[in-house]
Amino acid sequence: MRNKYISCYVAAFCAGLFSTACNDFLDEVPDNRTVIDTPEAVSELLVSAYPDANCVFFTESMSDNVTDRGNTLDPYVQPDWNRANRQAFYWEDIDMTYQDSPNYFWMASYQAIAAANHALEAIAELEAKGVDCSAQKGEALLCRAYNHFMLVNVFAQHYNPAFAAIDMGVAYVTEPEKEVFGHYERVSVKETYDKIRKDLEEGLPLISNKAYGDTPKYHFTREAAQAFACRFYLYVGEWQKAIDAADEALGDNPTLRNWNEYIQMSTANREKNYTSVQESANLLLASTVSQFAVDQSFYRYGYSTTVNNSLFQQNDNVVNGVWAYRAEAYNVSSEALTMMKWKPYLKSDGVNSNSGIYYVMDPLFTTDEVVCDRIEALAMAGRYDEACEDIELFLTNKVKNYDSIAQPVTSLMVETYYKKFAPLHPFYENQMSEKQMAFVNCAVDFRRRELLMEGGRWFDIKRFDIEITHEAYQTGATDVLARRDLRRAVQIPEEVISYGVVPNPR
Repeated sequence: MRNKYISCYVAAFCAGLFSTACNDFLDEVPDNRTVIDTPEAVSELLVSAYPDANCVFFTESMSDNVTDRGNTLDPYVQPDWNRANRQAFYWEDIDMTYQDSPNYFWMASYQAIAAANHALEAIAELEAKGVDCSAQKGEALLCRAYNHFMLVNVFAQHYNPAFAAIDMGVAYVTEPEKEVFGHYERVSVKETYDKIRKDLEEGLPLISNKAYGDTPKYHFTREAAQAFACRFYLYVGEWQKAIDAADEALGDNPTLRNWNEYIQMSTANREKNYTSVQESANLLLASTVSQFAVDQSFYRYGYSTTVNNSLFQQNDNVVNGVWAYRAEAYNVSSEALTMMKWKPYLKSDGVNSNSGIYYVMDPLFTTDEVVCDRIEALAMAGRYDEACEDIELFLTNKVKNYDSIAQPVTSLMVETYYKKFAPLHPFYENQMSEKQMAFVNCAVDFRRRELLMEGGRWFDIKRFDIEITHEAYQTGATDVLARRDLRRAVQIPEEVISYGVVPNPR
């Protein structure tokens, strides 16, 4: 029997919870908003359909990319600088509500969904008058699908056909809010995914790059939309569809982020270029409110030399090459490291003010991730030679002085190197051969390095049911996140629970 759960109108919480971050659109009563009566006006509204929050801080803190850096002698690590950081590290319910918290991400995501729904309502009215808004409709549907996709993958268990019909998903909101307290059902993971698929597959053919003028990388272009489709199909195990979408996203001559060039840059330029529209690898960027770029090196639980050494040891990869990635410390003796991926931008409170709100550009989709996704899908489809070609493409941009002509990657090399890795546990594990397991481990391994300090590792931990252990610095006490652990689903906000929504079980 399908379980149903009640969810409340979430945008109504915005003003009280994070009014400084709410955009003007949602601060207005619907009847008082500007009339959306042209395709251009719809496009302006859709700027608000992308989330202005990210989940990087807490998803990264929950992953195996972090350790307890609690050496109080280190001036660059402040004990318990942030309670939410500690709660995330130990997979506790995070009770903070400010930026970078699950609460903030939840609210911002539903805020973006509200904008998409109002855009779709306006589009329906315009189309009834014979006005073509197909490109705007495609973008609105993709935005609605993407925001729900992120919500269900943060606040629910990962999609698994064996449990999807009974695992709690999220409320899939498809109607514009007309009252302060509308009610919606929190549906199952399966139903959430079914609705995401419907929006994605309806919207994808409508996307037109011509609609975005001079700012395509802040919108769902064809390439970004296909990257999203690739990720979605990968999550549900539809390999050929994932491959087809990846091919469309990457084109014939994909350009990846070249870390051999990045390490030649100054720290400031590397930080600036990473999330720049000029970086060809970035397919979709979103401006998000976040302190992570400013505070990342000062959290007690974070990226450390311990993790860095395990990930980037000399000659520790399938071609015995040296990784080109570079982490940096604020102090030569510091355990705290950063990849310097995030350049913070301060939106000042006033002309002469030194305070304000920090923003970062969040790369929602990149060619680098799509290549990793395609390696995985090709392997699951049994197309190993093509997967090896993508592995060569990836390593050419990530390993120093690697030459794929002089040292081509073979299936045997991949199998030999990755046989030492622990088995993964996706829902299709029993259908995987040892060869497929090796190649998928390769894709997961690459993705971990590439998305380091971007929060992406957490979703692979969930998807592949990877067991991880967090250890306390001083006592050595450990906490294990077991397979199908209930804590893999981040708890929904307390404010939402207070309105009668059933929380995730613990």
